[in-house]
Amino acid sequence: MVSTLKAYYGKRAIAQNDFGYGWLPKLTGNHSFFEYLYDMLDGKMEGMFLMGQNPAVGAPNSRLQRKALSKLKWLVVREMVEIESANFWRESPEVERGELKAEDIETEIFFFPAAGHAEKEGAFTNTQRLLQWREKAVDPPGDCRSDAWFMHHLALRVIAKAQASNDPLDEPLRALDWWYPEDHLGDPQMEAVLAEINGWHTLREKENAQPPPVRRGHPSEAQGEGGTSNAQPPTEEGVVFGLDRDGNPHHGPQVNGFAELKTDGSTASGCWIYSGVLGRDGVNKANSRKSRDYLGHGWGFAWPSDRRIIYNRASARPDGRPWSERKKLVWWDSEKWTGIDVAGFVQGKPPDYEPEMGAEGLDAIPGDAPFVLHEDGLGWIYVPKGLKDGPFPTHYEPLESPVSNELYSRDTNPAEHWFPRAENRFAPPGDSRFPYVLTTYRLTEHHTAGGMSRFLSHLAELQPEMFAEISPELAAELKINNGDHICIVTLRAAIEARALVSRRIRPLHLNGKTLHQVAVPYHFGTAGLVRGGAANDLLTISGEPNVTIMEAKACTCNIVPGRLPSGPAFAEFLNKYAPQTGPVALHPEEPPPGEGASGGGHGSEGND
Repeated sequence: MVSTLKAYYGKRAIAQNDFGYGWLPKLTGNHSFFEYLYDMLDGKMEGMFLMGQNPAVGAPNSRLQRKALSKLKWLVVREMVEIESANFWRESPEVERGELKAEDIETEIFFFPAAGHAEKEGAFTNTQRLLQWREKAVDPPGDCRSDAWFMHHLALRVIAKAQASNDPLDEPLRALDWWYPEDHLGDPQMEAVLAEINGWHTLREKENAQPPPVRRGHPSEAQGEGGTSNAQPPTEEGVVFGLDRDGNPHHGPQVNGFAELKTDGSTASGCWIYSGVLGRDGVNKANSRKSRDYLGHGWGFAWPSDRRIIYNRASARPDGRPWSERKKLVWWDSEKWTGIDVAGFVQGKPPDYEPEMGAEGLDAIPGDAPFVLHEDGLGWIYVPKGLKDGPFPTHYEPLESPVSNELYSRDTNPAEHWFPRAENRFAPPGDSRFPYVLTTYRLTEHHTAGGMSRFLSHLAELQPEMFAEISPELAAELKINNGDHICIVTLRAAIEARALVSRRIRPLHLNGKTLHQVAVPYHFGTAGLVRGGAANDLLTISGEPNVTIMEAKACTCNIVPGRLPSGPAFAEFLNKYAPQTGPVALHPEEPPPGEGASGGGHGSEGND
């Protein structure tokens, strides 16, 4: 924590002020995505920044998302193209139907042209924990700029405004150490940011050490070991990007790993798990491109410590010998843990180590217990803590399901977040109005909500139209031919699509009943070269209990052959097939609005 605070506040973070801990922003409630959506609807939120996000078609119950955007005073959208979240006031389905009028929408929208992925440098971290560097191919056209440029210059302006203020509330802004050097476009040098994330010693080793020159060339101009970029050669003592914006010495040498981080303020690190990615040698290991073993060492950098397999001590027997010579990762060599991978274990702890009574931390973990992030060092089949719906996995039906749960008296997960609201209704189990199971999926030719693919002619031509995939059995039952127009209806909305009759989609046979599935891609919207109904209009706002991942892969729907009515006739159509009146809570297990502990009052963890 101290090293993180030193990265935030630099020389202003000292022991006498708890290293600036009091400057950290304070939680004032739950401000996660679904929560602030409802705050927008209720007029509790004035503005929002959207960068790489398109909730008008890319978020669940996107019909409600568009309504929420219309309640804002201002909205900043940074994109390469004018996505639905930028033009909802002009071209949304609600405006076409007369549900919203452009002249009544007071949201002021600021549209900033953004650089594409090939027009900016930076890093990606994937679910393999692998940090990989992306070099910039070309400068962005015109006044398009990267997200880093935007946030950097916004921060400089906000800090300047705070420095002209005497308001104590502005003190955290005045305290920020915003030191980053810039390139010829005014972009912060991203390898300087990476150097700070890695971490450094705050003081130079030599009192009179000469500050290093700041090299402003492209990272590809210099190469480090293994073909890695080295945008700035380090000094003899291992300092990289050592000058602040005014040309003054800013920090000392890089740390080579998180083990060097201290609690006395002598080190700084923006994020300790990445320590080692840009160490004293000045080599950006995220840009390494020469694998030297089957685990991929030499290609990118895996956090922490370039360890490719977490808990790799488990690849060795309790006595330290590999379980398999062919698949060995680490082993005990009579003095220390060594191997192909970076050992995820205390280096000098022998396999027969037994902790003393009262030992704490890593000292309390035996030498044959690989899972060092658990206090007992063991793998957990029974999870005693950390999961709100633990300790064992089990089965509950989705919040909307045509069948009941055969395992328990309760159909749905009692810890689920429902987010009940009149515009976010859930159909009860077995509701005959919605007899089919709806799921969403991706297409190879499109990307997420379509903002990066529907505007490209070659991709738009490959997948030009919204469709719904149904089985031949369901098509025969509803007298639908391949290519016919159909309407998909849920309690939230209705959209139009073409029928794709496919044997990939098969009926389910459960408890003597035949249940049909409907599968729709979620890449379409009202902007771009190809347009279509937004599948996310149909979905509920809900979330699993641990990190509120939305339930987007299963709900119930109906199919109505024919075209979707436009204009005011849409409301009549929706009320016919999915009445929008009556009680908010239709599902017997759904909590009433405002009840429950989850989501600041918008959802409920429920009780069984």
